[in-house]
Amino acid sequence: MFEIIYNYIFVFFVMFFLTKKLNTKFFGISKNIYTLFFLLHLLITFVYIIVFPIGDWETYLMPENRTILDYRIASFFSSHLIFNIITFLKKILFFNNANIILVFSLISFFGIIIFVKNLIKLGIKKKVAYMFFFIPGIHFCTCVPGKDSLILFLLSCFFSFYIDRKILISVIFLITLTLLRPHIGAIFLFSLFLTEFIFIKGIKNKFLCIITSLIFFGVLFNLPIIKSYFFNTQNLLSDNPLIHILNQFHAIIMKYQFTGSFYMTSSNMFENIFNYIIFPLDLIFKNNSILINIAIFVEILTIIFITNLFLQNHKKIILDKKLIIFLSVSVSIYLLIIPQSLFNFGLNMRQKWMIIPFVIYLIFLLRNLPARINKI
Repeated sequence: MFEIIYNYIFVFFVMFFLTKKLNTKFFGISKNIYTLFFLLHLLITFVYIIVFPIGDWETYLMPENRTILDYRIASFFSSHLIFNIITFLKKILFFNNANIILVFSLISFFGIIIFVKNLIKLGIKKKVAYMFFFIPGIHFCTCVPGKDSLILFLLSCFFSFYIDRKILISVIFLITLTLLRPHIGAIFLFSLFLTEFIFIKGIKNKFLCIITSLIFFGVLFNLPIIKSYFFNTQNLLSDNPLIHILNQFHAIIMKYQFTGSFYMTSSNMFENIFNYIIFPLDLIFKNNSILINIAIFVEILTIIFITNLFLQNHKKIILDKKLIIFLSVSVSIYLLIIPQSLFNFGLNMRQKWMIIPFVIYLIFLLRNLPARINKI
């Protein structure tokens, strides 16, 4: 009885106090709009757990998965970190499954809010930026317990601090991201260091940047848990680390060929990117799920509508060369690697929301670049 009352008190606290205070202190969105966003996100979360009662998120909540907190280094990495977080919520804070779902849904919600605030920081009008909140996929694919909600939140926070030139704080979020998905963290960390190197002035400073970067990545890739992710393969052809990494990616690719969640065949590079970001062409009208077809078309129509508003943005902005370089590098590297490795619609549908916000940031800045050049 105590746990039931305790959990109801938490729901009341979240609904009527925590979210309101956070909005007032950090987000500054009008009360009515914020409430609408919040209720929409909770509704989509509810729909998700009804439509997909069995999945990765449900596995995380199974009581037999963890009975106590695991303090081994490996337990703060990838899926094990999620299990540890949920174990903490269950065993230390006594949360039930409903409240654990609510916690992860809130993390996703705050990540989306920060993504929208980042758009406003870049110069998009508030009314247009708020429309991005109505893209259903960003809620649907990140709202339940798992890595996706945390990754969306971490990437949104990282870019928010990076826009504000708080580099060290932004790196902390990327390091945390690396614990969850090492290859994604490595892509963004490399892009950040490369961008900083380009804009550092002076030979000595550039040399110092190179040495610092080499030490940082050397330590990072030699951490046992990170090293095992990139270099753990049964087919070690040589001592070349690059070959080891490529073999590991090959092992990952082969793993998804045997999953039953809408496996897609590899195509040319550009079609893989299109399938990853938008939708897989071979699924439309060829699968047996009306729900998936409806979801795809709703997503496309929503994106087209918002993109139209997005491109009509006439607010004057100050273009930041460093942001353009960083976004160009990170988006390019990501799209040249990840869509060429994952041929699974279920995974793509969720994981594409790690890069789509950055694609949107980049498109907006590039869209305003020609006008700025003409004025110069």
